[in-house]
Amino acid sequence: MAAAALFSQSCRRISLLLLIISLTLAIAAGLYHGFFSRPTRPKVIIYGPSELSDPAKQHSETCPLPALDNLSNIIRTLWAPLVLPITAPEFVTAGGKVKKLPPPEKLVQREPLGNRLLILDLDNRDFSDDGGIFAKDLPSWDRLSMQSAGFLSHYLYASIHGYSYKFLRVPKYKDRAPHWSKVIFTKEMLKEFDMVITLDYDVMFPNPHVPIEWLLNYWQIGPDTLVAMAQDPNRQPNYDVRGNVNVNTGFIISRAGNLTQRLFQDWAECPSEKRYKGCAKWKNELFHEQSGFSSFVRYDFLDGFSVDTHPNYIKTLPCDEANGTPLVADWGCSGQLVRHYWGHKKLTNEVFASNVMSAFAPLIVQNAYKKPGIVVDFRNKVLDGAQVLDHV
Repeated sequence: MAAAALFSQSCRRISLLLLIISLTLAIAAGLYHGFFSRPTRPKVIIYGPSELSDPAKQHSETCPLPALDNLSNIIRTLWAPLVLPITAPEFVTAGGKVKKLPPPEKLVQREPLGNRLLILDLDNRDFSDDGGIFAKDLPSWDRLSMQSAGFLSHYLYASIHGYSYKFLRVPKYKDRAPHWSKVIFTKEMLKEFDMVITLDYDVMFPNPHVPIEWLLNYWQIGPDTLVAMAQDPNRQPNYDVRGNVNVNTGFIISRAGNLTQRLFQDWAECPSEKRYKGCAKWKNELFHEQSGFSSFVRYDFLDGFSVDTHPNYIKTLPCDEANGTPLVADWGCSGQLVRHYWGHKKLTNEVFASNVMSAFAPLIVQNAYKKPGIVVDFRNKVLDGAQVLDHV
């Protein structure tokens, strides 16, 4: 009996779909070859139907699938011609805003960070329900949860640019909200990577072709910057104990180093009040670790430094560029470069779809309508009854 006959109808459909997609991506990559001057692309290996029955290449006992262990390489190959060079003078955002880099002599990042940069997701929830990333069965697109869409968009973004990606299933605290684990585990990951980008699931990159390195140049986040976070909307309840606008910890850029380790240690211990009296309030009250940083840490870190005396150590990014969405543009937070869907979390599915199709749709057009022999043009002819006649 053929191996395919052992699968259920749905499994065979999934297997065939993945194979078709893989072949399409590989072909599309070839079409784009030479479009830009790029480093050598990763090798892409596609497994065929005859290998579906190989136990070594099966990812599920109930539904064996084509092995796509190199999917991240396929993604990177697909997006390679679209990726913005890290020193490109300007680009136009998804919303039509023109963003320009500083003069060449002021650029802070000229080389790709590659896998030395980590895109970090972390959570202590199960996500094992239907549509979750840890569900027993692979989720179908129409049932994909909003959290899954957010996490998958982060993996996609990391794959596009060759960054490392980790999802940490973190433990719970005995005495405080789970949000505080973000501080501890970012600190730990900074011992392994040069830079860590820590994200909430509802934080998305609306321009997935724009690398972090370009953003570092744009925001001038140089080697002396320890952390960078976006400002919150300038409205209630987003104020710290001094009446200043909070920063938002849904999107954190952190650079490895001894000073950063010290800053994160003080931040993690904030609710214990070893250094910051009054911080225990934020163990379980909103906005948890965000309020702890905004009200205490940024005003006293590294023994007397503050965001005012050393703004190069803690960068506050504009809300309009690194927080919010176009739906709250009147708040001054339209998310031009990084979006945070705190008020519209269910839109993560839509944004993830847009991220994927930003590269895939042009390639489908290229394959379907730009190749000889597919489109036949009869517009220079005329019809006469049942006959097609040359135009006179």
